[in-house]
Amino acid sequence: MLLLLRRSGCLLLPLVLGSTVSWAEEVAQEAEIWSADLTPEWLDEHVAVLRRSKHPRPSYNLKRTQVWTNGLARSPTQSFQRNASDHAVGAKLQPLHDYNFLVGTELIRGGGHYGSLQSKATWEAFVTRDWESLGGVTFGLSTAGLMDMTGYGYAQSVSGTMGISLDLPLQAWSTQLRFAPSVNVDAANGDFSAGLLSEVTGRTLLSAPADRYRSVLNLTLGYGLAPRTQPVASARLELRITPNL
Repeated sequence: MLLLLRRSGCLLLPLVLGSTVSWAEEVAQEAEIWSADLTPEWLDEHVAVLRRSKHPRPSYNLKRTQVWTNGLARSPTQSFQRNASDHAVGAKLQPLHDYNFLVGTELIRGGGHYGSLQSKATWEAFVTRDWESLGGVTFGLSTAGLMDMTGYGYAQSVSGTMGISLDLPLQAWSTQLRFAPSVNVDAANGDFSAGLLSEVTGRTLLSAPADRYRSVLNLTLGYGLAPRTQPVASARLELRITPNL
């Protein structure tokens, strides 16, 4: 019996000594942690990096989403209007990253807060090409449509653009001759229309490259033709100021 107790003591003694040593090491590590300088760099190295690697958070990208409203905030000009303005809210989403195709929806309440509510589904797509072999001629094609979910109406429009660079003796101006045919179809009203718009556009940069803001002056002179309507001439002067990022 005495021999058995001696053997058990010999076996338990290393276990007790080992647990005592491990406990002492843990206490020393904790003391080292609490005595260390808890800087943001130390936390990123010992805590934050380990937590991010074990529990990755999902990321959301809303760069290809557009949201807009109209008439929700009261403006001072509404006090002089006899008819109540429409309220609208809508959103568009570009589901494909490499293609300029957008789908969206829009809710419209006509005649103020107590008018009828309309729901529309919209879509649009466009593509542009620039052929340097043809002297810098640009081509563009765009289409847009909507489906009225409440009135079961349908409308579709298709338009194209062709731009030809003009080598005019104008300093600091880039000029272009643009042709834009268009076709519009409104299934609800049975309306079909087509038109052709020709424009001469000019663009110049007013600011210096090192300025904080970028100022661009655009000048457009146009002439539109459409069946069953009179020709329409237009002129537009636009000054656009944006941050020079």
